Amino acid sequence: MSPELIELLKYMEHSTDEVSEVCKSERIQKIHRRICQIKASEKTEVKYMQSWEEKILIKQEGIAEGRLEEKQEFMKKLSNKFSIEQIAEMLEIDISEVENIIKELAK
Repeated sequence: MSPELIELLKYMEHSTDEVSEVCKSERIQKIHRRICQIKASEKTEVKYMQSWEEKILIKQEGIAEGRLEEKQEFMKKLSNKFSIEQIAEMLEIDISEVENIIKELAK
């Protein structure tokens, strides 16, 4: 491993002024200065946090949407063979949710 990579890993583990001062890499010094600027600016820090939170929400929505599509596909296959109550029990969801999804699939 390169000495710069080792310094970067140490810096990432302990992102302090003391650790950055010991680093010989100019790139790590620039990273540390930029991080300090961001932390010093509330406006910039909030912007980064909002962006980060937004990405998490988008990911969670995608996961939830994928799960719903999986349930719907599964229900299509099961609806011809099992009752609504059996499907709800297998999927561990409310009967009303199964009924709603089946209605949606029928459209």
